[in-house]
Amino acid sequence: MSDPVVYWSQPNQQVVRDGDPVAAGGNDPPVRDADAFDPGEHTVADVEAYLAEHPDERDAVLAAERDGKNRVSLVGDTED
Repeated sequence: MSDPVVYWSQPNQQVVRDGDPVAAGGNDPPVRDADAFDPGEHTVADVEAYLAEHPDERDAVLAAERDGKNRVSLVGDTED
């Protein structure tokens, strides 16, 4: 049995398998809880308000933000 077709999409050079993005190294992207807060679906102000009300979820929400829109106003400037 052959492996599914894997190719590089253009222009961002993201690995895609069967039409779905694949994490670097051929691993599947992390699966998030369907009920988890998705910062990419909210404004910066909404995310900040959510974090203020749910400080225990800060790490998970900011990790999702880095993996998604990666807005500097939320995750900070990561370049030195």
